[in-house]
Amino acid sequence: MTDTTNDTPWMTTEVAAGYLSVSAGTMHNWRSKGIGPTYRTVGRIVRYHRDDLDAFLMAGAA
Repeated sequence: MTDTTNDTPWMTTEVAAGYLSVSAGTMHNWRSKGIGPTYRTVGRIVRYHRDDLDAFLMAGAA
């Protein structure tokens, strides 16, 4: 079995939260308030792109 965790720039809420050093609850709160990093949804699936998280960090928002 191949480990694909680093093969894609798309992250779940939990992985993105770890990347930003915040809790998954914080990510949910930011989404509900419209103040967090850019995210994409497909149905109910939420994914964050690494470039969007980096831009969010560079903006000094986290």
